[in-house]
Amino acid sequence: MKALIAILTVLAALGASIGVPGDLALWYQSPMALAGVVAALVALVRKHLWRPEGPMAVALSVALGLALAYLGSLAGHLSGDWATFGLLAGALASGGVDLVRSITGGGGGAAGSAPAGARPDPERSRLR
Repeated sequence: MKALIAILTVLAALGASIGVPGDLALWYQSPMALAGVVAALVALVRKHLWRPEGPMAVALSVALGLALAYLGSLAGHLSGDWATFGLLAGALASGGVDLVRSITGGGGGAAGSAPAGARPDPERSRLR
């Protein structure tokens, strides 16, 4: 957990130094913008806390989308239906990750997809 806090601190300092806007209201301009935030949070959760698979990963995305939309409505960043906004952001985040994986060929693949005689690269397996 300390490593996660250190990473977030470094990223925040880097963003502030190069001029990345830190206004949270930008997250609530469209469901697609919030979906990017949800996808990043799901990636952090999956890396450091819990690895949900299948429907649980989708449920995590939708739950985070709803929670962030509710917090945005409390802060006054959303004036409309926060539940629909959050559901859409969570669904877009979950579906967006699946779309990127299908395009890039990532995400596990089939069991017999490696060419015959191919050995795993130890350097690449270390990075996973």
